[in-house]
Amino acid sequence: MTDSLPHLKMNNISLIGMAGCGKSTLGKAISEKYNLSFVDTDKLIEANWQMTLEEIKKKHGYERVRKSEEEVILELDKSTQVISTGGSAIYSEKSMKYLKSFSKILYINTPLKTILERINKGQERGLAVPENLSIEEVYSEREPLYEQFSQHSIDGSKSIDELIEIVLNISNE
Repeated sequence: MTDSLPHLKMNNISLIGMAGCGKSTLGKAISEKYNLSFVDTDKLIEANWQMTLEEIKKKHGYERVRKSEEEVILELDKSTQVISTGGSAIYSEKSMKYLKSFSKILYINTPLKTILERINKGQERGLAVPENLSIEEVYSEREPLYEQFSQHSIDGSKSIDELIEIVLNISNE
């Protein structure tokens, strides 16, 4: 059972990046493979509000979604091993400092073309941005922030298995 050994020394990680970059998918895959605790902050927000992110955004505005993101991040238990943040987490310096205090922050840098393919499948993701911004504009606005707050950037176009291996190596540095 060699798969269960790496988690013994795996440091906590927080995944940041655009909607559709693979944060939730990768976070879930890592946590399942190595039996680690996992939190998806988008799911926490939706559970708190009993609404989807899109419903919260439509009813209360994108700023409220961002504020809720900050609130759930600041309430996270520092023992959580794998954290998937919402794409707008990087708008809160306080959240990023908190995450960095107990985890390595990894930016899943996924090509815009791939993100557009994933997001444009008709799903409403509750992007915490003003209505008039295109995905391309959001991407170019956020990319420097992801770079600024991350300790490592990983290529989101790789397979999940390749990414799990990369993350495990980074975590154990």
